[in-house]
Amino acid sequence: MIQLIHGSLEGVEAMRDRVVAVGSFDGVHLGHISIVEQMVHWGGELGLRALVATFDPHPKTILAGLPERRLTTLGERSALLLEQGVDTFVSLSFSEAMSRMEPEVFVEDVLIKRLGAKAIVLGHDHRFGKDRAGDAKLLAAMSTTHDFAWMEMGPVHRDGGVVSSSRIRSLLDKGNVSAAATLLDRFHAVSGTVVRGAGRGRTIGVPTANLVPGDGRKIVPARGVYAVRTWLPDEQTPRMGMMNIGHRPTFDGDGLHLEVNVLDWSGDLYGRELRVEFVERVRDEVKFDGVEALIEQLNKDRDRCRQLLSKVV
Repeated sequence: MIQLIHGSLEGVEAMRDRVVAVGSFDGVHLGHISIVEQMVHWGGELGLRALVATFDPHPKTILAGLPERRLTTLGERSALLLEQGVDTFVSLSFSEAMSRMEPEVFVEDVLIKRLGAKAIVLGHDHRFGKDRAGDAKLLAAMSTTHDFAWMEMGPVHRDGGVVSSSRIRSLLDKGNVSAAATLLDRFHAVSGTVVRGAGRGRTIGVPTANLVPGDGRKIVPARGVYAVRTWLPDEQTPRMGMMNIGHRPTFDGDGLHLEVNVLDWSGDLYGRELRVEFVERVRDEVKFDGVEALIEQLNKDRDRCRQLLSKVV
């Protein structure tokens, strides 16, 4: 079972005999999976347990004041890493004081003394320590004097480019959820609580569950209509669904709403948790001339969703 550790560096008990990788690992995409597969395999050969360490919040939110836009929550990240064979996941609270730590100190005090690194796996674009000065050259220099093994992983390419979290975020911002799924090796998902809405969906024959994401930092794809896999509470298999993300321009046009119509199902979901996985974008958000035109298009959208989802649900 995976060991989850979250908190300040001082609160982490010293560990031993680990192969360690440090980074955001947001998304646990194909590039991250390549790193994890290598560290798990290498750890097995060396008799070391695999540990992934990340920071919360992301360093950019502290150093550059940028909002955090997550592909995965910490809970999702740990579950995905468990599936890949990692047995220790450490989420360290990031601070300005930590950002000023010299890279040599980070390696010696954090990776070796605190996290127990006997081997270190470095992603091709990962840098660490003050001014991001820590790199493969520094690890090579320190490995002989501090008695640890290390390796640097190359990038993973897919569909004409390097797989990266920033590339996946850009795809989701454009609504290209199918391309994002290829790089993630799974569908991007959003979970949240169902709340009461205006009730218009039910009056026009398309009842929807209004979803409020559980983590406001989680990326929601671009506005539009999507074919989605919907996981209902207490069910072990997903159902077909149609999700609209937008401002309801045909009606009031206020705020951003996430509304999912679970196909071939009816019931009360208020106050319950749903998970929605984005399979394919069906169309852009459109303002219709009236309710009848909207209903006609929604019926076409549902048929398209059934067609797209028949292969994955």
